[in-house]
Amino acid sequence: MSDGTVSVPDEQYERLAALAAARGVSPETQLARLIDDAYAGLDGEPDSPEGLPLGVSDCSDGE
Repeated sequence: MSDGTVSVPDEQYERLAALAAARGVSPETQLARLIDDAYAGLDGEPDSPEGLPLGVSDCSDGE
């Protein structure tokens, strides 16, 4: 991924900073992780059910 500038509104930055603090990283690191996760989701391959967080379903079982 190329380096660039991202503008985050103040109210969103406060939420980002709180999330980053809860995870023990800087807001910049947290934002980079969120962007990387978004790009990773563009590959079109769904996560395997084993890779999903506990309590999250991929809804492929038809229930």
